[in-house]
Amino acid sequence: MDCPRCALPLVETEYETVSVDVCEQCWGFWLDPGELEEVLLVGSLVFSEEERESVLGARTAWDAGPEEPAACPVCAATMERASYDESVHLVIDRCSRHGVWLDTGEIKKLQAVAETSADIHRMLLRKLGL
Repeated sequence: MDCPRCALPLVETEYETVSVDVCEQCWGFWLDPGELEEVLLVGSLVFSEEERESVLGARTAWDAGPEEPAACPVCAATMERASYDESVHLVIDRCSRHGVWLDTGEIKKLQAVAETSADIHRMLLRKLGL
């Protein structure tokens, strides 16, 4: 399976005890159905208040992801874009059948948002259609 941004092969690795696919060029993550929920539930990465503010407030060229939605690395269909919250600058690409693509830094932003409370965690997953 290839990265939808770089077209390089994704490498299977373990992140938060969950087997995921990552691009070693752009550091994007492909998560099959259920894997994002697992990563957020494991929650072994705990942010200090300063780290959380830094992760959530960071603005880089990748903050809202590239302008164009990614193609699903499984079926090649153009994925839907799901926006969590404008203030967090978080837009992810989602294939309703095969999973989600998280561009650089988005996995940490999702974790930082989800760790604030269980209610926010559930709302986050609903809002992103997961």
